[in-house]
Amino acid sequence: MLSKFVSEIIYGGVDGLITTHAIIAGSIGAYFSTKIILTLGFASLLADGFSMGISSYLAEKARNVRKNPFYVGIVTFVSFILIGALPLLPFLVDMPYNHEFSVVILLGVLFLLGFLKGKWKNGLETMMVGGAAAMIAFYTARNMHKIIN
Repeated sequence: MLSKFVSEIIYGGVDGLITTHAIIAGSIGAYFSTKIILTLGFASLLADGFSMGISSYLAEKARNVRKNPFYVGIVTFVSFILIGALPLLPFLVDMPYNHEFSVVILLGVLFLLGFLKGKWKNGLETMMVGGAAAMIAFYTARNMHKIIN
């Protein structure tokens, strides 16, 4: 049954990874503590995951296609939460170089999700887009921190 929802798994997972890591990168860029990173990360994960699931449900319902809109929304939500939580793991166990490990997790899982879409080129493309989003979040937060202080 899950093979029917591969696009929702990829969609929710990629968005969950990028959104969560944007929170992490932005928080690190602003010199926030690990406690704040985890608080913002999990709050964003649940709120954004809920939003993505509801949006997928409503979009599927409006298109009247063959998939059950409820399942589309649930699979998108669960994928967003489960895959999107992965970059937070190094902060949960408070390991050294937690940001670097989080980046490795982000890029590795993005590559795998992209690879599921269609081999190496898609894997690299998805990884680069996610990496760019992380850099935008980090440098925006770092520069805003400098401006505000």
